[in-house]
Amino acid sequence: MHALLIGLLAAGAMFAQDVISVPLTQAEARNRAHLAGLLDTAGWLVAITTTFVSVDTLQGHSLSAKVLVILLVSASNYFGTVTGTKLGKRFVKEDATKLAERVAALEARLGKEPNG
Repeated sequence: MHALLIGLLAAGAMFAQDVISVPLTQAEARNRAHLAGLLDTAGWLVAITTTFVSVDTLQGHSLSAKVLVILLVSASNYFGTVTGTKLGKRFVKEDATKLAERVAALEARLGKEPNG
């Protein structure tokens, strides 16, 4: 039972870490500084929990606990990324006017005519 609780704690932390990190990357890419800062802070707190529980388990517990942590954290890594991508797509939006300005600036640097 102890191994299952450790595995679930590590898996839950990994899931939360990925759910936070994907929108964080999207917010950074869209220059959403305050959102990115908040997500980065929350993500660090979850990441340190994931690291502590996983490393502690891999260093000193039974083989069943080690295997369970590896399997559950790996599955949570995948499902957390998928969930984070869906949430980021829904909540981290691009400002279309800023995007148009950035494209125009890039085209000007390259010497191209806009829409040409």
